[in-house]
Amino acid sequence: MLSESGQSTVVAKINYDISTINKAIMQHSRWLGEWNKKLICEQPISDEFMQSDAYKHCGFGLWYYGEHSHFTLEQDEFPRLEQLHKSIHESVRYIMLKATKKSAIAPQYYDSFIASEAAFTRSLVNLRDSLFGQLYSFDFLTGVYNRQAFYSLLDKEFARVERASSVSSIVMVDLDYFKKVNDQYGHQAGDKVLTYFAHYLKESLRSYDSIGRYGGEEFLLCLPDTSVDDAKVIMDRVREELAAQPIDIVGPKNQPLSINITASFGVSSISKGHPTSEAITSADLAMYEAKSAGRNQVSAYYYGAGSV
Repeated sequence: MLSESGQSTVVAKINYDISTINKAIMQHSRWLGEWNKKLICEQPISDEFMQSDAYKHCGFGLWYYGEHSHFTLEQDEFPRLEQLHKSIHESVRYIMLKATKKSAIAPQYYDSFIASEAAFTRSLVNLRDSLFGQLYSFDFLTGVYNRQAFYSLLDKEFARVERASSVSSIVMVDLDYFKKVNDQYGHQAGDKVLTYFAHYLKESLRSYDSIGRYGGEEFLLCLPDTSVDDAKVIMDRVREELAAQPIDIVGPKNQPLSINITASFGVSSISKGHPTSEAITSADLAMYEAKSAGRNQVSAYYYGAGSV
């Protein structure tokens, strides 16, 4: 049986990234306070401020050169932080060398440090804010894109398709008889099924395909550079394998149970002259055609021909 990821693994990872960034901010703040104390009070200068590679060993450096999820690594601010952080340490090292020799520190050198520190702080806060933005792009229960974020993704895909004179497919998926799962086994079991299904889709599709929760038990899929015919073949494979997958749930009175689910799929295309709003409507029509045909079906909508 396919393993499931648990509730909102994506959201949990982003929350963890935000938490570690907050800790890195506090570590940098403590380091900065310690440096100012040593400078102003003329205390002995330790290696953490004088070594040429000190930026790797301070609290922030240990965070930066540690392990990160792809959510952090993919943010534009992340690579920029490295050079800004190095600039701070270079300024600090120069000022401290002057201080140990009892040499005068020209105002422009301190001004340079302040500018580097301000740019670094802005970049770090921007990184954290970007992750907050990512956090609100995902459905909390299933960890796939929420409806608003997925609409934005589809608009970008339509713009790309128009530029490249290409075609991509969009799929509306609805779990069959999902209400019966909630009614018979409870909403906790229903949530388990939704989480399982979202994870199943992630495992079954290509890494560059996208999944969004449209609402309730409905999901939208975007398959870049894929024709309707090819998407129909892919979805038929996904449909067949889904029907054969048992899902472990907890029923009434905490009774362990294993159930099977099916889904109905409606395929349409995003192409030049057929923007996302039209594609969603067409995929929705095809999905209802699949339900009308008996459920556990794949139906495709061809512009000018209707559902097939």
